[in-house]
Amino acid sequence: MIDVKRLVLPLLLTVGCNGEDLPGSYFDVERQGAENRCTGNGTNFRENLPYRLVRRGNEVTLAVGPDEFATGISDGCTINYNTIVWTSQRQGFAIDWQVEGEALVDPEGGDVCNKNGDWVGAETYSITNSEHPDVSPGCTYTVEVSGDFTMMVE
Repeated sequence: MIDVKRLVLPLLLTVGCNGEDLPGSYFDVERQGAENRCTGNGTNFRENLPYRLVRRGNEVTLAVGPDEFATGISDGCTINYNTIVWTSQRQGFAIDWQVEGEALVDPEGGDVCNKNGDWVGAETYSITNSEHPDVSPGCTYTVEVSGDFTMMVE
């Protein structure tokens, strides 16, 4: 079974507190396991994170705290983003993975883009390489991501 908590560990380790709010739209998002095509179980994963979305024209950057973890593009209400390839160790075996996400986002809250929330989308963890005998390259783990706008910092 893929341990999603280990996959997101780099995100959790990067959360820092410097007392200053950085520019961007802030969202309190819930990430919940939806589909596991790697081992077939383990979709009981759930966590909350404070996402920060920064827009520069059509380009977007996602961060948790001050640390950016994904970049992408915005096409109106829809954003598409991905991360670099991360490497995690599981039972002494290296697993390389990358996250691709898509979401409908109301950058200042409201119901212009989606009446079901300010951030509604999914992130797919794709295993790009694996030394682990139980985790095959090409398998995926999908989490649903939903959240509420909390503030805008200029």
